[in-house]
Amino acid sequence: MIYKISAKVILLFMSVAMLFNNISLPMINLGNNEITIEYEFENEKPYSAAGTVSVASGRERTYDLYWGDENGKILKTEQGGTTATYGEFVSVDVENGEGSADVYSFTAIPDGAKTVVARVGKFEAGTYTLPEEKQPEKEEPLYRFGALSDVHFNRYRLSLTDDAMIAFPNALDFLNSFGVSLVGLSGDLSNKAELDSFKKFNSVISEYDFPVYTSTGNHDVNDNFVQSDWNKYVNPGVFGDTRDKGIVEAASNGLDFVYAPDGEDGDIFIFYSQYQWSYKSADSRILTDGQLDWLEKQLDKYSDNTVFLFFHTFLANDSDEDPYSGVGNLINDKGVYYNLMFTRNTPDEIRFRHMLKENKNVVFFSGHSHWSYAMQKFNERLNISDFDGEYCTMVHISSVSSPRTVSNTDTKAKERFLRQSEGYLVSVYPDRIVLTAVDFYMHEILSYANYVIER
Repeated sequence: MIYKISAKVILLFMSVAMLFNNISLPMINLGNNEITIEYEFENEKPYSAAGTVSVASGRERTYDLYWGDENGKILKTEQGGTTATYGEFVSVDVENGEGSADVYSFTAIPDGAKTVVARVGKFEAGTYTLPEEKQPEKEEPLYRFGALSDVHFNRYRLSLTDDAMIAFPNALDFLNSFGVSLVGLSGDLSNKAELDSFKKFNSVISEYDFPVYTSTGNHDVNDNFVQSDWNKYVNPGVFGDTRDKGIVEAASNGLDFVYAPDGEDGDIFIFYSQYQWSYKSADSRILTDGQLDWLEKQLDKYSDNTVFLFFHTFLANDSDEDPYSGVGNLINDKGVYYNLMFTRNTPDEIRFRHMLKENKNVVFFSGHSHWSYAMQKFNERLNISDFDGEYCTMVHISSVSSPRTVSNTDTKAKERFLRQSEGYLVSVYPDRIVLTAVDFYMHEILSYANYVIER
């Protein structure tokens, strides 16, 4: 009962905060503040927000820009009784009468956006009408799925109970409202591979009608890992006597598997597990030769399909000068970064990296670092990149239980458990894949981390 009471109290508090946060405030006269918004798009592709936004104004202020509807009101979306509001997608600092900001190349214009709304704080300051060819019509996707990571049962306790027992089902509730047919995780269900974490995971996912599958993370395969516990409570219906519909391949190691919801001619989900916690040494290995052989075989088999690959640990950037500027990591002015990257130039890293270069049909989801999506201000490729086509598209998933933040002057990252909860709602269309970043506690769509991938 303690868990249920604490969860309701916390969520009630958040609901009240959201109510006050979403009060519609009238436009006020900010004094000589007539503004002009111009948007130079990088390309003519529908749904692509890539380009440069400029603001001219008589006042030196920071203007937050939001996607708006045809009436110039900030865009919202509602489904299954859940309403989510779109947050700002870029901010422009105006000095000496003008300012501009680049919008990252993968950034998406969401369905239903007709205008750009400029705000100073909570006050509206002006609007811009998107060109007709850049106004996406609302369209139903082929299907939706959720992408989450780093649940970490038994690690965080700001509430009276395990915080993950609030964050994880809350995220699944949101995704369920938006009609997902699957939720995939890139690992770290536990703190120290404890059986209780795997049991908690099983108890939560059993409440939902869609499958919830995961790979292992480094915390799941530390020295306490008992694989029989994992196989009993995690990924039920994959390695047992009977298999879930759609499981077309299950590796002999009892960890790696392929899920094909529409058969082998449709989109493919591969859940790929590291087998141990091993970093920062020339002898480090987190994948076996057998696993790499198995993955290579699957990628060859499904070379004509879109493959969603879930694996926990991200790659370091392929640069000796700046290994922290790859997908999944950053470094601030004080030298703060996440130091457990896939160890460069080990035999397993070399082979895995090669596969990500050779198979451009793959969308590679990883977690591990917990960096909040907003931290892309330190590295524009933090959340997504294909490195100008050199690699497949790599995607960073923030933590559903405790995103991490850092400022330029911080000497240590801040844990945001029970304050933020982040992940992706992924919508799959015939010609594109749209990643919608969400703060599940605030029911806010993080527009600066909404991305579109062509397929």
